[in-house]
Amino acid sequence: MKLNMKIRKIKSIESLEIDLPIDKGIYAITGQNGSGKSTLVTCASSVFFNMPMNDYFGKTDQDACIEFELEGARRAWRKNHQSRWKKETDGRMFIKGFYEGSLIFGNRFKNTNYQVLKRLDRIGTSKLQPVPDFIKENLGKILHNNTQFYEKLLKLNNRDAGPQISFTGDIFYYQKGDKRVSQFHMSTGENLLISILNSLYLRNNDRANLNKPCVLFLDEIELALHPSSLKRLITFLKEMSNQYNYAIYFSTHSIELISGITPENIFFLERHNDDSLEVMNPCYPSYATRILYDHSGYDNIILVEDDLAKQIIRRLLREKRLLSNRLVHVLPCGGYTNVIDLAQEVINSNLIGKTSSISIILDGDVEQESKSYIAKNEIKHNIPINYLPIQSLEKYLKEKLFDDVDHKLFRLLNDFVFHQVSLTEIIDEYRNESNTKKDKSGKVLYSKIDRELRNRNKSRSEIIEIVIEHLSENEKERMDKIILFLESLFK
Repeated sequence: MKLNMKIRKIKSIESLEIDLPIDKGIYAITGQNGSGKSTLVTCASSVFFNMPMNDYFGKTDQDACIEFELEGARRAWRKNHQSRWKKETDGRMFIKGFYEGSLIFGNRFKNTNYQVLKRLDRIGTSKLQPVPDFIKENLGKILHNNTQFYEKLLKLNNRDAGPQISFTGDIFYYQKGDKRVSQFHMSTGENLLISILNSLYLRNNDRANLNKPCVLFLDEIELALHPSSLKRLITFLKEMSNQYNYAIYFSTHSIELISGITPENIFFLERHNDDSLEVMNPCYPSYATRILYDHSGYDNIILVEDDLAKQIIRRLLREKRLLSNRLVHVLPCGGYTNVIDLAQEVINSNLIGKTSSISIILDGDVEQESKSYIAKNEIKHNIPINYLPIQSLEKYLKEKLFDDVDHKLFRLLNDFVFHQVSLTEIIDEYRNESNTKKDKSGKVLYSKIDRELRNRNKSRSEIIEIVIEHLSENEKERMDKIILFLESLFK
């Protein structure tokens, strides 16, 4: 299930349309600085959050708007003739969620008035209440890997503060011994996590119907967290996502965050020279971060397009025993242009040092296109390039399951992966509902396959494993070509 969103003339985004999955899982919105990540996340949260639009987006044109569609229901934010933002609805949209914004508009700093802060610091202990263990224990676990780190964590509700103090939501305090620290004297990381954990606790208790989609938007949380805390937060949120059926979106360019997210769940915002935006999805972490320092120290780095190519190369390296006394890293980067661009950047910036060598292996169906791209962009380097004897996973599946059916592969997939909704049913739906001739990339067919995988908590890797086994047994001559290339790299 996907939420379609269209943004027009909001801050740095002139025009953008994106389909955001709302199935449970962890997702990333990433891109270079100024690409529009935070704007996109803030706009998306307006599907359930009635925000003060002028405060969040500043001055906008009269025809600025945000539009949503989910299973036939529509919502939109537009300006009326008085230039005031108004929400429009058409049909009932079943979706919930919460949003943790930037340092300026985030929940953790919405009560930062100096006089209010002074009064809150002096509030009587009798007005404070213990927070739920869910908040106290997970705050300690994520920040310090110790559920008992915070001896006493308290909160003040705005209803209990009295008429002299005006604020919204809850204010938190922790106490160690006789020392009490208010939320406004905590670290930014503590502020961030208390806000998120409190919102999550309230939302968990409100999940009477786990089938109702719930989306959580978190904007650049890595700014306040140590990498170890960030990894523990990701683990925790994955557990929450599975337990409560949350789709959790991060706006980020943190390699710690992105590296743990599948390419299908990464949305990369590419801002071009003409200021237009392109959404790249799926996107591989190596391309999204443009950082290869994590891979320094390898003898050989092989850049490939996708996870199918990665698994094929790794299997051949093991089977042919080419890894002896050698550290080899196979890195998927996305489409062939991504691979070529990243390789060029690696060479120009010396990102992997002089002790490592780099090579490229592209899918077999892009040989002419890649050579034209290199010539057109005047890319000059001595990086070895070769081509797999097969195309991308999506194209391969369309060829073997629909265009010219390979009955052996069809049976293997049907027997070992598609147990409830059969592959035959998926193919029939594809034939009846899609323009199959226009689906040259195979992505339309694969989207239907992927939907069933997600419904059954299965992954793309299960299909890849079967495809590679099939290739090894039935395409030996074609696989031998790439083996010769790999052997040449390691002479």
